[in-house]
Amino acid sequence: MSSRLVVPKRGLGGWLDADLPQAERCNALPISLVTFLRQSLKVSLPMIRHLLWVLAVLLAFGVGTASGQTNDVPLAQRRWLETRTAHFNIYSCGAPQDVYKLAGRLEQFCEAYTLLAGAQAVASPPIVVLAFPDHESLKPFLPLYQGQPANLAAFFNRGSDENLIVLALPGANTAFTEMDVIFHEYTHLLFRHNDPLWPLWLKEGMAEVYSTFETTGVQVRIGSPIEHHLRLLAQKPLMPLAELFSVAHDSPQYNERDRQGIFYAESWLLTHFLMAGDNPEYKACFGQFTPLLAQGQLPMRAFTNALQTTLPAVETELRRYLKRGVFTPIELPLPAYLSSSITVNTRVITPVETWFRLGDELLRINRLNDAEWYFTRAQKLAPASPLPYEGLGLLAAERGKSDEAARCLKEALQRGSTSFLAHYIYAEEKYRRTADSQDRYTRLKNDEAAEIRGELQKSIALMPSFGPAHELLGFLEMVQGDSLTMAEQHLQLAIQLEPENPAYLFSLAQAQLRNRNPDAARRTLEPLLLPNADAKLRAHAGELIKEIERNSPGH
Repeated sequence: MSSRLVVPKRGLGGWLDADLPQAERCNALPISLVTFLRQSLKVSLPMIRHLLWVLAVLLAFGVGTASGQTNDVPLAQRRWLETRTAHFNIYSCGAPQDVYKLAGRLEQFCEAYTLLAGAQAVASPPIVVLAFPDHESLKPFLPLYQGQPANLAAFFNRGSDENLIVLALPGANTAFTEMDVIFHEYTHLLFRHNDPLWPLWLKEGMAEVYSTFETTGVQVRIGSPIEHHLRLLAQKPLMPLAELFSVAHDSPQYNERDRQGIFYAESWLLTHFLMAGDNPEYKACFGQFTPLLAQGQLPMRAFTNALQTTLPAVETELRRYLKRGVFTPIELPLPAYLSSSITVNTRVITPVETWFRLGDELLRINRLNDAEWYFTRAQKLAPASPLPYEGLGLLAAERGKSDEAARCLKEALQRGSTSFLAHYIYAEEKYRRTADSQDRYTRLKNDEAAEIRGELQKSIALMPSFGPAHELLGFLEMVQGDSLTMAEQHLQLAIQLEPENPAYLFSLAQAQLRNRNPDAARRTLEPLLLPNADAKLRAHAGELIKEIERNSPGH
C-alpha cells in the first residue's frame, strides 16, 4: 500500500505598509473585541499575573552611532550585530541604540499582546528581524513585483522554520514614528493561524488597526485614526466591497503604488468600523465571521451571514461612518503592569554569517540568483564553514535539484552544522527521492529509514517546536508501519504546532486509516472537503474518502 505526502513549500508571506497613532480614552474593553479575539485565536484571556522584566545591559558594544560604518562601505562588509531578546533575533548594521529601541518596542508589543490574548498567541518559530540602516540599503532586498523592487516600507515573511521581518531602522531624528510599520508586520505573525481563512482585506485591516499600538504600562491603545488613510479616503471613492473582497497578493490593487493606498485605507476603515465603530449590531456580529469561514463558507457569504445583512447595506453604513469622521480608538486594560525593561544579548557576527544571512533573506523572497551570489561569496570567504553549504543546499532544494540539495546539506552537516533546518531538508530530500512520479511512498529498507529517521530526530532535538519535522517523521513511521501510534502522535503534534497548515490533516487521516480507525480519518478529513479548502488537498481528501467507503463493511 502506498501513501501520498502533500508537502507545502516554504512560501512567501504577505507584504505591506502602515501608519501611526493619536487617540482618545475609552474606559472598558469592548465585549465584541474579546469575543473576536477568543473566537479567532481560540485562546482565553490570561489570569492576572505580575510581570517584571530584568533590566537589560544594553551597551556591551557601545551606544554611539555606528561610527566608521559609512555608506561608502559595502553593506555585507559592515559590522553586523546579532541582538537577541526573549522573542526576537535582530540582525543589523545600524546604530546600536536604534536597534535597542526597536528591540524594546517589539518586546513591549509582544508582552502586551500576551497579557491580552495568552502566551499561546505569541508562540511561534524563531522570529528573525533583519533591520537595515536605511530604506536605500533595504531596496536590493525587497521582493520583486513585475521585475522591480516592490513598493514596500517593510515586509513580513512567514515560514514553518522561521518568521522573518525585514525593515529599515527608523532614523535617529524620527522619534520612531515609523514603528507603525513594524507593529503592522508583527501583527501578521500574531494572527497567522487565521491566514488560510481571512480575506486579504481583513489581514491587512487588522494589521493596520494594531499598527497604532501604544501603551502607558497599564493599558494598551489600538485603532487610533491613521491620518494618511483619512486623507486618501477624502480624495478617492471607496472600492465596492465585492471588489475589496476579491483583492489577492497578485492583484494590481494590492501592489501598484497608486492603488495600494486605497486598498489599505479601505481595509483599515472597514476593519475599524467593525471593531470599534458606531453600529452596535455589526460589532456584536463581527465575531461570527471567522467561525463561519472555518465552517467552509466563502468570504462574502460568511460576511453577510455573520452581519445578517447585505453588502450594499454595509457599504452604505461604511460611507456614513467615513463621512461622520469620528474614529474612536480602542483602549484595553492590562491585567498586569507592562515594564519597558528587557534583557538582550548582543554579539558581533562573523563575515560569513553576514553573507549567509543576506543570502538567506533573498532566498526566502524567491530572488534565487541573488541569493546564490551571496552564498558563493560566503563559500569563498570561509570554505570550512557549514553556512555557505547550508545556503546552497536550501537553494538547490528550492530549485527542485534534489541530488544537489542532498550533497550540499551533507557537506554542511559534516562541517558541524547545528541547523535544525539543514537536518530536516536533508532528510526530506533523501526521502523525496524514494517516491514515485505521483508522490507516493512505500516501505523503505530498515537502514534507509533509519538514516532519514535519525536526521528528523536531530532536527526535532534542536527545535522541538518545528512542525514540519514532526509531520515528516510521523509520515515516515506511518509508511514503515512499525509504530502507527507514534506516527499519529507526531502528526497530531505537528497540527497542534501549525494548525494553519491543512496538509498535515491529510497525513494524519492516512495514518488513522492505516491504524484501522476509518471514523477518525473521516472526521480529520472534514475540513479539507469544505469549499474554501485548497483545491488540490480537497481532491486528495475526496479520493481518500472514496477509499474509506470502498473498504467499509457492507459496501
